[in-house]
Amino acid sequence: MTRFLTAALLLLLAGPAAHAQTYDQLLESAARQLSQKNYCEATAAFEQAFADSTKAGPFDLYAGAGAAANCPGRQPQALRWLLRLTRQPNLPITARDVDNMAQDESMRSLHSFPAWARFLASLRQTAARRATEAQRAAGAWQASALRQALPVPTQPGRYAAAQPGFALYYAPVDTVRVPYLVYVPATYQPARPTALLVYLHGGIGSTTQFQAADPGVAQEPIFAAAAAQNALVLYPFGRRSFGWLEQRAALENVRQMVAQVQQRYHIDGHRVYLGGISNGGTAAFWYACQSPAGFAGFFALSAQPSSTLGPLNFKRLRKGAPLYSLQAEDDEVVAYPQAQALYAQHRRQARQWHFSSRPTGGHSFLYGPDGLATLSALLAQLIAKPTR
Repeated sequence: MTRFLTAALLLLLAGPAAHAQTYDQLLESAARQLSQKNYCEATAAFEQAFADSTKAGPFDLYAGAGAAANCPGRQPQALRWLLRLTRQPNLPITARDVDNMAQDESMRSLHSFPAWARFLASLRQTAARRATEAQRAAGAWQASALRQALPVPTQPGRYAAAQPGFALYYAPVDTVRVPYLVYVPATYQPARPTALLVYLHGGIGSTTQFQAADPGVAQEPIFAAAAAQNALVLYPFGRRSFGWLEQRAALENVRQMVAQVQQRYHIDGHRVYLGGISNGGTAAFWYACQSPAGFAGFFALSAQPSSTLGPLNFKRLRKGAPLYSLQAEDDEVVAYPQAQALYAQHRRQARQWHFSSRPTGGHSFLYGPDGLATLSALLAQLIAKPTR
């Protein structure tokens, strides 16, 4: 429940579209009253909404408690809602969330009540339990992925059978062991040369550690999209101090990873593609314009078409390996007008840059309802393009 307080407010202001109409109307009314600091009227609206106990979620209950905490005489009701919140199944809470709640000014009137201390203690127990469960799941995930890893064949060109799913490897660079995953689709056959998609994730500028222990990575849309193309995926992990924005060594290390994958899996050398989202998409531009050798094509999602490593040589895209980029016009991180203007500036010389847009979806459109379908269509177009 990262940024619990902010999420609760956003939910209220946006209106919980997934709820039934009556409940929806009551929460919208509560949100209007809260925005006007009419706390008692908001509390009354929450009270009516929460009469249906099957619909009140943790974000709603916390927002309702915040209203009641600021309505004279309704503090007991606020505490009842908070304690009800602690009984929610699978409550997504972290220790940082609990710390934020403990310091939440809107709940200050509750601090003298014993039930407030019980509320925080219960949440801290839940957060600790979830942290333990997450650590256990991460260990199991890593152990499983390591078991799936293949040794280097004793004879070049002889490929062993590979279990479908994820295998974890490491590529050493000086004193750093850089992790990467290889995703193997169920249709992979070692006797047949197979396409390889190198996918660079986003968030490099804010990620302090390699995220190889996060089981959630398996939900990235690139894996399902690759499976539909009978393609393997090489998924490198980056971090702020070793990523593909400012560290040339990290970019070069990706090529080492590709070579390692080609040793272990039967990869078609004419069908190796590289792409990514956000920071990873920016790296795809760098490869396409500065170092395209060995790749049959590139794709970039929600990416800034520039590089901190120096000006991009868009003339490289006059012919040869194509680059497909896709941008949302309402992207709140990468300004669409600037990306479009850069494309218009270079389109005559960069004929292999295929720029497209979508009206909505924001910077994270890939994770929206039609994200997988959009990515699948882009990859189908890229892979279908002749490369020889």
